[in-house]
Amino acid sequence: MRVSKMGPLDRPTIRKLIEDVISSQGLRAEFYWPPEMLKEEMEQAVAWGCFKNDELTAAVLIREMPDVGEISLLATHPDYRRQGCMEFLLRGIIDAIGQKREIWLEVHEGNTQAQQLYKKLGFRQDAIRPRYYKDGAAAVLFSRSRTVR
Repeated sequence: MRVSKMGPLDRPTIRKLIEDVISSQGLRAEFYWPPEMLKEEMEQAVAWGCFKNDELTAAVLIREMPDVGEISLLATHPDYRRQGCMEFLLRGIIDAIGQKREIWLEVHEGNTQAQQLYKKLGFRQDAIRPRYYKDGAAAVLFSRSRTVR
């Protein structure tokens, strides 16, 4: 597997991965990215991908500001779930930007597996946004301090 930053020409590939996620599980509240929202986010965020044999297995969109990188979307292709792709990708992102920026993200309160992964990677739970998602669930806010080397 390899991790790399992706560019504007990769947007159709990212969009396809997200369509595959949506078609496998529906447009659930915790992954609510209708086409118009996704298009806007892809234009403003930096995309990172995890590749296995040149196939995109997972993607992350992150808004990189001077002191913070805010992750807005994480998606793993249904065929590659539970194979370590997202962990590998997040470790790559942490290595690439973690010295310069704190990293923020939020997650649906029901996604306990993702929360466990974030904690394993050094993220801490900072706050909860009640009734944030369309299904009435809370968003759990996480951050990871800059890596000191």
